[in-house]
Amino acid sequence: MAELKAIACQGGPLPSDPLIRIAHSLAGAAGTFGFAEISARASALETLLIDQSDGGAGRTALDALIAEIECTLQ
Repeated sequence: MAELKAIACQGGPLPSDPLIRIAHSLAGAAGTFGFAEISARASALETLLIDQSDGGAGRTALDALIAEIECTLQ
């Protein structure tokens, strides 16, 4: 979570390589442990980054993933 938040706070384009790795791992782990919504949001972020979508869509997906994790952890 700290790494996701640090990336989200950076200016400029999202660093795709580390973020793809994190999103992929999180999608799998969250799905394995029954957190379907986190898994879906992480998978969506991974797909956007791989497809090299515009930065706005990636940032929106990253923010949604962070919000979902925070909501789930409360």
